[in-house]
Amino acid sequence: MNLVQKELRIGLGLILGLTILGYFFSWVSPGWKEARDWETTAFEGLFFLFVFLWNLAVLPHWKSAKTLSLGSLLLLVGSFADAYDNFFIEPRWENSFIENLSLTLGAGLFGVGIWFWAQEKERLLEQLQKERDFEASLIPKLSHDLRVPLSNVIGMTSLVEEDPDFLHDPMRRWEYVDVIMRAASDMNLLIDNILETHRIKSGTLTLSPSALSLAPLLDESLREFHYRAKKKEITLVKDCPDAALELVADRIKVVRVIQNLLANAVKFSPRGGKVTLKARAENGEIAIRVVDEGPGIPPEQLSPLSDESRAAARKGSEVADESFGLGLKVVREFVRLHGGRFWIEPNSPTGAQFCVSLPQRQPAAEQKA
Repeated sequence: MNLVQKELRIGLGLILGLTILGYFFSWVSPGWKEARDWETTAFEGLFFLFVFLWNLAVLPHWKSAKTLSLGSLLLLVGSFADAYDNFFIEPRWENSFIENLSLTLGAGLFGVGIWFWAQEKERLLEQLQKERDFEASLIPKLSHDLRVPLSNVIGMTSLVEEDPDFLHDPMRRWEYVDVIMRAASDMNLLIDNILETHRIKSGTLTLSPSALSLAPLLDESLREFHYRAKKKEITLVKDCPDAALELVADRIKVVRVIQNLLANAVKFSPRGGKVTLKARAENGEIAIRVVDEGPGIPPEQLSPLSDESRAAARKGSEVADESFGLGLKVVREFVRLHGGRFWIEPNSPTGAQFCVSLPQRQPAAEQKA
């Protein structure tokens, strides 16, 4: 139902309700007034018309302004009764329990509702400003992240152009393939994150759950990062004791969550370190942890890291200034869409644990954010 149709239905509902209320007032009143103050009648009639039109503007947004809408409805009843008693002799109880009470409560709730509404709009403006700041810094960050793998591809291609026999050497050929593979994987993940971020903001993100066997999915994700980890001499370890572990979830989104967490761990781990991918069944949920041995995250940066606007840079990293929260933003939204949780814990003695908890079952076959 669009907004115009909703306003039309609300308007007809208000007219019907006021008509019934008018018949009630006529029924309980002794009769018509012989004299009336037309100046007061005109003023009260205009006030009633204003409140009626105001209700048409507020009630379609009831979900975001409940207190304001309730106050507006009470003001409408009170102003209608106030205008109506210029024509009918109404009993004393009607003035006390309908007109005056509705006007008093309505005015109070109206004022409180305006304050709540203003607070909500202020929060929305702050969120919008954060999103704008995020987008303003997105282009230079993405340019850097795309330029690095692309430069590697161009560099290797230039070597082949300068020396056609370059690929005849098996070791050089393997190095060439390794560079191309890693660069393509990095750019592919970044482009996927950009597309998913767009779907999140546009509200077109969908969830299509299916039965998944978790162990093969973990193996697939680790193979994806084999070459990147090998380049830094990082050991990738899978820790999933239950090979038959299953869950019902959107396969593509679960893979993307694991990929982003692994990419983060490999990126910030020191040369010769270890990255462990853990999975356990815990109280009807699947807990997935990506544990690294990097510089870790100071406690004061954990809160900014969970912020929707950007991720905090990891202290001590040589690429800390280039750290960006696009991947973690996708992780947070995908986990939320599954009804799960995402949090970060320290790793002893150094490093961090990026933790995800997903329900083993989804309530519906398909959901939309």
